[in-house]
Amino acid sequence: MTSQTKKFIELSDVISLRLKCKSCASELLIPSSRDIDNREEQGKLSECPVCRKDWALVNGSTCESTIAKFMSSLNKLRAEMKSFPAGFFLAFEINNDEVPNDEKK
Repeated sequence: MTSQTKKFIELSDVISLRLKCKSCASELLIPSSRDIDNREEQGKLSECPVCRKDWALVNGSTCESTIAKFMSSLNKLRAEMKSFPAGFFLAFEINNDEVPNDEKK
């Protein structure tokens, strides 16, 4: 017999985005309510705020705007789902794999 557990999170359950440095393991939590797509926030994810290693800006390319657009889209979708009379519930399915020991801190 095989047993399977599925995990889902609703949009309202997403409270922050976590960035963990691959170099020094420092973590940065960005509240999902924060608008990181505005001009004042640009460049803040380019490097780790602790060890200064490259994060979103590597060899002249960046994924910072994609992260900002994701957060902005998540917030727009969350707001729309609160007021729009959709005939469904929306949730993310998340991986149920065991967390490696070095990630359990």
